[in-house]
Amino acid sequence: MEPRKEGADARAAIYTRVSKDLTLEGLAVGRQLKDCLALARRKGWRVLDEKFEDNDISAAGGKHRPAYLRLRALMEAGGVDVVVVYSADRLHRNPRELEDWIDLASATGINIHSATNGHIDLSNPDGRTMARVVTAFAAGEVEKTKMRILRKHLELAEAGAWPGQKCYGYTADAQIIPEEAAVIRELAARVLHGEGLNAIARDLGARGIPTARGASWRAASIRNILMSPRIAGLRVHRGKVSAKGQWSAIVSEETSLMLRNRFAPGRATGQIGGPRKHLLTGLLVCSKCGTGMVKCVNGKSKKESYRCPRNVGAAACGGTTIVAAETKAWLAEAAFQFQDARVVGQTEATSEWLEQTGALDARLEEIAADYAVGAIGRSEWQAARAAIERAKSALPVPIVRPRELTTGAMLRSTWDSMAVSVQRAVLDDVFVKVVVMPRRQATGAKSFDARRLVPEWKQ
Repeated sequence: MEPRKEGADARAAIYTRVSKDLTLEGLAVGRQLKDCLALARRKGWRVLDEKFEDNDISAAGGKHRPAYLRLRALMEAGGVDVVVVYSADRLHRNPRELEDWIDLASATGINIHSATNGHIDLSNPDGRTMARVVTAFAAGEVEKTKMRILRKHLELAEAGAWPGQKCYGYTADAQIIPEEAAVIRELAARVLHGEGLNAIARDLGARGIPTARGASWRAASIRNILMSPRIAGLRVHRGKVSAKGQWSAIVSEETSLMLRNRFAPGRATGQIGGPRKHLLTGLLVCSKCGTGMVKCVNGKSKKESYRCPRNVGAAACGGTTIVAAETKAWLAEAAFQFQDARVVGQTEATSEWLEQTGALDARLEEIAADYAVGAIGRSEWQAARAAIERAKSALPVPIVRPRELTTGAMLRSTWDSMAVSVQRAVLDDVFVKVVVMPRRQATGAKSFDARRLVPEWKQ
């Protein structure tokens, strides 16, 4: 189609766009509009009232541009005679998109006028060539910009620079938020003790502890916080730890590594579960029949107790009962003392696990390097990587607690403030089971006898 008339009565649509508006004040598109309006006045065109403005939207990568699409629809409907832009690359930075525009301009006879590039007549070969050259240069600049940005991000990551965003536990300028940091340490302790994520989320909500955005706590949000190496002062680039960060850590690197491996794909974590109501249910076992004991209220003394359930048709004998309060206190103190005795052994086990994990990670890097230089093929690299990942998943992750709960003394000082599910996780970490023996005194007043408790300890 022949180009439309562009005389004094021509209807002009002005299109403005800027890729990044850091202040979100629209100043850049405002400057573009000012120059475009000046061009339209010189030409004597009637500028349409409708604004075609895409602010803070890139033209590269096929991003959705609402104003651009409205402008195309207006051209197809014949509602405009000329399009005015600040420069041709405001419309396109994508050669494929330009070809669609050329087809549209050819079908409608509508041309582009630029405040900086002049008249671009898409109805003739020279005009189309000029448009393609301008767009090609713009696309090249986009690629160069991407490369510079990627290189800068890599440089910052290798230097351990703070990523710049606020996250739970930290301000936007990498300062620790004390009350949020305390929550993160609590989350780490409870998860490493085996408590379920759903139970933790419910507890945080009941206590009125807010998330970073004031939303409800969920298992996924807790997992995401604890999976982030950032809380251990580590910088991540493209999903991998690239350097030690330039900010303070909330938990130790050792704790962070244990948490990340607990949540690693393919590893059974046992993290999802409901809240526990009774501390010793199932841990105490009747010596007579081997059945797990349950919470009850003693019929005569009205004291809370644990008993072997008497169920018709089941193996439970119902012949063993023990008072709850003294039993819980005795087992807790036994757990504290046991923890003190094995701290050294845990440290050795952790060091061995870290050494084995580090060796497997080094092998992953080696086979990746071999594949990069062509020493091995893709199938060989994939097979080797899968085998190493299986070996990593097979390594039993040692139970490691944040330093705040490492010793028996620390456990003792925080025991009463722990949720029941956390207390049970501590006991499960110490005892396989606790067998309750029959009363030594058959008649008379019942009193607590610690000799009735026969623990089977975990190694």
